[in-house]
Amino acid sequence: MSRRLASIAVAFSLLAGACVQERPGDLAPLAVDREQPVLALFERALATYFLDAGGSPSTTCAQLSPAPLTAQQEEALIVRFVRLAPATRCRPEGSGVVDAVTGGPAALVQVYQFACASATQCSAWVTYPGSPSERHTIRYREGIWHDEADPRIILTGDDAR
Repeated sequence: MSRRLASIAVAFSLLAGACVQERPGDLAPLAVDREQPVLALFERALATYFLDAGGSPSTTCAQLSPAPLTAQQEEALIVRFVRLAPATRCRPEGSGVVDAVTGGPAALVQVYQFACASATQCSAWVTYPGSPSERHTIRYREGIWHDEADPRIILTGDDAR
């Protein structure tokens, strides 16, 4: 429930022209770029994650799969989210993810199976650290990508009962 409330707050602040704490004030939201829907979805996902994570989350990286973000896409996200590290900083180790520089814990915000059914509608799965994957659908209308509710969640193990 907290994630949904945070999503509403983020959407409202983007639409109202306010700044999410992470984003410098002179940058337009990525959600207004019709040509970069994957960045719009990452912007929403990262804003939600950092709001939920509080003041000092682990090293955090954004990961798109199966194809990675381009250098330009990753830079656009890092410029807006100063606590976001390049994807090369987060590496799998054992059953978790570690910071390749410090050896400490790291977190991945992952977007996968990103696909667009049209020029104005895309969907993907988003995985936040410690949470099941959630399905997201975004639609471009009125000059901005809007994240629409899609209640599907991947449940595994004990959660599936």
